[in-house]
Amino acid sequence: MKTVLYISEALHTFTAQELKELSFSSTLKNKAKGISGYLYYKDKHFLQYVEGDEQYINELINTIKTDPRHRFIMAIEENSLDDRRFPDWGMKSIAEVMFNNSVVETTIIKTLTLFKENNLTLSASSKSQLFRLMDELSVSVQA
Repeated sequence: MKTVLYISEALHTFTAQELKELSFSSTLKNKAKGISGYLYYKDKHFLQYVEGDEQYINELINTIKTDPRHRFIMAIEENSLDDRRFPDWGMKSIAEVMFNNSVVETTIIKTLTLFKENNLTLSASSKSQLFRLMDELSVSVQA
């Protein structure tokens, strides 16, 4: 199963209603293709983690990259996941977890942004560490 963790910057501040609508529409589309994941928004930054069939994940990421509502910053991939981190979620509602785990999400956003802004390459070890943070996050938000 393929997984992708990416960050982007919104071109405008999303309202609570816009986030709710985005979460709802993402869930419908993603569930139909067997994609699950996690979507987080704070201070005009999106952090999204998606998991599923490689073809559908690639299609989704290509769609996300061209979405005019945000500027795509950086993505990292993992192709060896056996068990889903977020098995029962089409896309976790942003409103439900927006303030509960912000330290993990902020760490990931800042790390990926720093690497991108400085044209640095993430090592395999660094990528692995970021996906381990997603492991911790998946446990904490499902508790």
